[in-house]
Amino acid sequence: MFKSMKAILLFFAAGLVIATTVGLTYFAQRTVTESVMESEFAHAQAIVDAVYQEVNNQYQSIVFSEQSAISARKQQLQNIVGISIDLIRLNYNKFKQGLITESEAKKLSVEQLKNMRYDDGTGYIWINDDTAPIPRMIMHATMPDLDGKILDDPRFKGVMASKENLFATFSKIGTQYGSGFVEYLWPKPTKTGFSKEQPKLSYVELFKEWGWIVGSGVYIDDIEEEVNIRIKAVLQELRESFKKTRIGKHGYIFLFSGKPELVIHPVYEAIPIADLLNPETGKPLFLELKDAAHVEGVMEYLWDKPPRHKGDFTFRKRAYIKFFEPLDWYICSTAYMDDLEKPGHMLRNEITMLSIGVLALALFFAAILSSKIAQPLIKLTAAARAIREGGVSASEIPQEGPREIRELGTVISQMLESIKSAIEEKEQLLTALEDGNRQLSASNHQLEIKIQEHARVQQELIKLRNHQKNIIDSMPSILVGVDNGGAITLWNKGAANASGLDFETVSGKQLSTIFPQLDKEIAKVKKQIISGKNEQKVRIPRTVNGETRYENITIYPLISEGFDGAVIRLDDITDNVRIEEMMVQTEKMMSVGGLAAGMAHEINNPLGGILQGTQNIERRLKPGLAKNEQFARQLGIPLETLNEYMEQRGIFKILSGVRESASRAAGIITNMLNFSRKNDVHRTTCKLDELADSAVALAEQDYDLKKKYDFRKIEVVRDYQENLPLVICAPTEIEQVMLNLLGNAAHAMQESNCENPRLEIKIWQEGDYVATSISDNGPGMDENVRKRVFEPFFTTKPKGVGTGLGLSVSYFIITENHNGNFIIESTPGSGSKFTFKLPVSSPR
Repeated sequence: MFKSMKAILLFFAAGLVIATTVGLTYFAQRTVTESVMESEFAHAQAIVDAVYQEVNNQYQSIVFSEQSAISARKQQLQNIVGISIDLIRLNYNKFKQGLITESEAKKLSVEQLKNMRYDDGTGYIWINDDTAPIPRMIMHATMPDLDGKILDDPRFKGVMASKENLFATFSKIGTQYGSGFVEYLWPKPTKTGFSKEQPKLSYVELFKEWGWIVGSGVYIDDIEEEVNIRIKAVLQELRESFKKTRIGKHGYIFLFSGKPELVIHPVYEAIPIADLLNPETGKPLFLELKDAAHVEGVMEYLWDKPPRHKGDFTFRKRAYIKFFEPLDWYICSTAYMDDLEKPGHMLRNEITMLSIGVLALALFFAAILSSKIAQPLIKLTAAARAIREGGVSASEIPQEGPREIRELGTVISQMLESIKSAIEEKEQLLTALEDGNRQLSASNHQLEIKIQEHARVQQELIKLRNHQKNIIDSMPSILVGVDNGGAITLWNKGAANASGLDFETVSGKQLSTIFPQLDKEIAKVKKQIISGKNEQKVRIPRTVNGETRYENITIYPLISEGFDGAVIRLDDITDNVRIEEMMVQTEKMMSVGGLAAGMAHEINNPLGGILQGTQNIERRLKPGLAKNEQFARQLGIPLETLNEYMEQRGIFKILSGVRESASRAAGIITNMLNFSRKNDVHRTTCKLDELADSAVALAEQDYDLKKKYDFRKIEVVRDYQENLPLVICAPTEIEQVMLNLLGNAAHAMQESNCENPRLEIKIWQEGDYVATSISDNGPGMDENVRKRVFEPFFTTKPKGVGTGLGLSVSYFIITENHNGNFIIESTPGSGSKFTFKLPVSSPR
């Protein structure tokens, strides 16, 4: 290509400059671009983190302000009601001093409090009495039509969470605690009348001398309005901050919520966020940003570049998104990729212009240097080129020019003549030797490749075989492979653990011999191989060591070249079955609990009337009471004669029986109420082994001839783990559960005429729980009874002996009041075992 040294030198100089320029430009542009992008991306991420932290700080401040506002409003309510109580007491003292009558003191108090207003007229005072069960309104400042009425209207059932009568709740708090706060719904007075029911917080206090409940309240929306003002202020502050912040030249920050709503955006704030679509996917952009926020927090997409390129969605952007969960806000910072690449392009252009000047200077100096060196060697170069092109046969060597070149030509000519023959012989020998070496090297190389490939394939096969074996052995199921004759071909670790035999021992043997319970499945293998379909049998019961276990059995046919067989899989699903039963039991408890609560409230009132009526009848028949004697004399009936008649006719026994039956019904109702709701009882740290000993001591003292058993004659075995952790619980409730279990076990053993009645109490720690089990050697239970023992009113005891509420109440004490769990293990003829677990930490 180049025929002169001058051209070579010029090409070398130009190539060196161009190569250096290209390399320098490439690496400089790449380094600068990556550095700028990395810096701006870090800046964008830092901005998102800083905005997130600022929003979090502002939110915490708002939460604190809200709590402070509620606390301040509570203190304000206490002060207002306290002033009202002081005003009433002042009038009461005037009455006690004889200055005014009691009715005048009450009337004066009502008139004074009726006109009290605060909070722009929305705050006022009311007074109701403490009449049970439903109080009467003394004075209501905004609803005077209620004054003097019994407050039993259904619209007054607005107490949060309980839906009880509002004024009955006020009365209950005043009479039981003296004072307290209540949240409920109540219309808010406005300039045009009353609004719809609004959440309200009120404080009530009892004036005991007159039985007055004095109260006042504040509407929650007044507090929430202050919070909304703070949030709007935070948004305005962020909006001003976002306008001043830029990422690169055109990047910006925006904020949207999950409603969805575009909260802050420097360009599209007035546009519905659902209308902003990703031009690449056609989907709403905010949905894709939300998904990215919950994965990596980064997303790239095409968008326009306002203001010059608004609507031109061809510019690639990168967004960093962070989700602020308390306010459902998504904070985004974005940067345009071309803005970040621009500094690298500018650097490339500057390097290119500089390189052109350097190239021109290098070519100038190379031309001068080549002219000085190349001329004396042109002829010698031509002679050398002829020898190169013609080979050793080209013996004509130019012997012109300077003396050194002529002598060089002579020497070259003599050398060519002397070595011509030797070169020819050596070339022949070298050619033959090279051919042999080339063939031998090729053969060796092919052999080495085949050996390496064979070793690699063998290692891969061993690795694959071990991997497959590990997968099969790691499965919790029992996997057994058989051929079409029933001989074992596969045996995983689960099968080895279940049978106690390894694969080497059982390989080739009949499955019916090793696993007799699978004998029935062998006959189905050939059928499944022919059909090529899987077969599964679920929840197959099997008795193991006196315990019923459940299994799923699945047959997978295997059909391959020259081999027919199947894989049988066994899965123990006993725990799943028991969990399903517990879930069904819990749903029954919840539905029946709601029914029990309703029934209890409806029955309690007539029961109270029955009890009060029987007591009044007995009281009004007794001699010695003045009014009884008075009316008997007026009617001419001696009380002694009347009482003798009542005694002879057994009427007193009938009345006593009615009262006793009503009392027993009231006790049942109390159990129903305990069953349907959590009791607010005192909880403390307890040791379950001490509670168990206390329950046994109580059971030993509870001897009753009607029960026909003596607990002291039952052998009690205690097995307590040492150093048990303390459990936070209600001691009386847990003791009640243990007494129920001990009494049921004693009754069951007595009914079955057990010769050596025996109870075993075991307590141990199980992870974050402390477990307690009570086992007996009684008659046990069948499956139908075991599933229903926690149902309310279900009992196996004779009529009149049990109510069927003991175990249902115990179940709810453990599961609902203490966040524990309760299970039963029982087999007919093998006794029963009740186990409950309580968490070590507090359930509330």
